[in-house]
Amino acid sequence: MPDATYASLNPTLLGRYHRSADQHERNRLVELNLPLVRKVADRQSRSTNLPFDDLLQLGCLGLIKAIESFDPGKGAALSSYAVPYIRGAMQHHLRDQHPPLRCSRLLRDLYRRGQTLQQQRLHQQLPALDAKALAAALGCPAERWHEACALHWALQLRSLDAPVGHGEESALALVDLLEAPQSPHPCRPDSPAESPCCELEPQHWLRLRLGRLDPDLRQLLEGRVLAGASWRELGEALGLKARVAQKRFEALVAQLRLELGAELGELFSCQDELESAAGRILPG
Repeated sequence: MPDATYASLNPTLLGRYHRSADQHERNRLVELNLPLVRKVADRQSRSTNLPFDDLLQLGCLGLIKAIESFDPGKGAALSSYAVPYIRGAMQHHLRDQHPPLRCSRLLRDLYRRGQTLQQQRLHQQLPALDAKALAAALGCPAERWHEACALHWALQLRSLDAPVGHGEESALALVDLLEAPQSPHPCRPDSPAESPCCELEPQHWLRLRLGRLDPDLRQLLEGRVLAGASWRELGEALGLKARVAQKRFEALVAQLRLELGAELGELFSCQDELESAAGRILPG
């Protein structure tokens, strides 16, 4: 059915359903708006290997929720209101039930059978089996069981902000363990890029300005630009988290470029971008 047709019939059927809450009217609305669900399912199927029919069923559940919560008095179109419900039902299923990585179903089933067996022994007040005995009970080589366990842990998604370690180390997040890319800074001699900072006049201005910097900020700037230190190394040297060291460096560079651009505007013309970057507050 063309979009214009079911879009024109929606208000009438919605009004009836809103007054009567009759499931037959609701089901008629679902059937009428199936083309909308198919469109969303078709787009979603391009980014997942979940079968189209499964996506269509999930989308219908989302459409039902949208119809039941829709308020005709607010003047919105059902199609616009329902799309987030339809897409959300599909994405929630993919997030909760569908593995984010393509992997062996047999290994995932093996791990689940192993966990079920251990739970059964626990309920029977029997000791848990070690890896070798558990693999024998499942009828598979020990290496196969280790592979299933490794796959299980590889599929456990964690936020980069999640803390790691215990005690004092618990304040360290996963993102702090990531090394910064070691691409040369434009002002370093080994950089292939040309930088206005390499001109004599900006260099003289920078020497004077750096001499007035807070010692910690100067150490941060020189360590990153001249020594190519990682954010983690700089943070440890200054007693900061890696992300804090990075943010302070970016704010400092933006401030210096802004000040230099104000005095030597013919070399630095991107003032809008610099002012936006310098909006972050420098420490101290």
